[in-house]
Amino acid sequence: MKKKTALVTGASSGIGAVFARELAQEGYVVTCVARSQDKLEGLVKELGSGHRMLVADLADHGQLQRVEADVESMGYSLLVNNAGYGIYGRFEEIPLDQQEHLMTVNMNALIRLSHAFLKKADSGDGLINVSSALSLLTYPGGAVYAATKAFVTNFTESLWYENKDRGVYVMALLPGLTDTNFNAVATAGRTVPAETMRSYPPEVVVKKALAALKARKAPSVISGPLYRFLTFLSTRLMSRKTMVTIMGKGSPVLRK
Repeated sequence: MKKKTALVTGASSGIGAVFARELAQEGYVVTCVARSQDKLEGLVKELGSGHRMLVADLADHGQLQRVEADVESMGYSLLVNNAGYGIYGRFEEIPLDQQEHLMTVNMNALIRLSHAFLKKADSGDGLINVSSALSLLTYPGGAVYAATKAFVTNFTESLWYENKDRGVYVMALLPGLTDTNFNAVATAGRTVPAETMRSYPPEVVVKKALAALKARKAPSVISGPLYRFLTFLSTRLMSRKTMVTIMGKGSPVLRK
């Protein structure tokens, strides 16, 4: 029987750190990937002996290639592509190099690591790509971020179909607002204020993902009943124009 091994990107905090902890508790040997060596050292020490870390900035091509090589050589039974971030503000006010950096981390790194994993994947293995509930909507004030997540969901659902007959389960995880430091971002001179909509602890999000991983059915999973209802309401019962208008009026960085 194949040893349970997992690689988690963006593992230094938030959803990624919770994935690492939960997977270790379930008997996986976990490789944690992130930029912060100090945070990774603390996490791996917490997880216990046998677990490992890779310090890498996935926006750097050379460092990304090093992680790709590790994925190919180790033959992990699970890959969690969690690394990603958002920047907010009016599109034309955010420097283009910042937006290109965002696209590199949120899309290019995810594509390359997914490719490295699926080339070596065996029946029973799994791939989780962390997207966002916003991927089914739109987000004025975070246009490029929402577009990258729409890409991740579409890309991952296609991979679900391509790989299901060979027994490799691929899923997109679509969290809504989660209790992490994700929204503590300032761009274009604007700080994103705390949202008033209900948020969920990252532990709830990860447990939902791991339950879906065990069930091996859905190509995508939205965490939290509130966000499942809101995405149903906005994608099935509203016109596209109405949905975009509501999201725009509610965007904290566009409020005057």
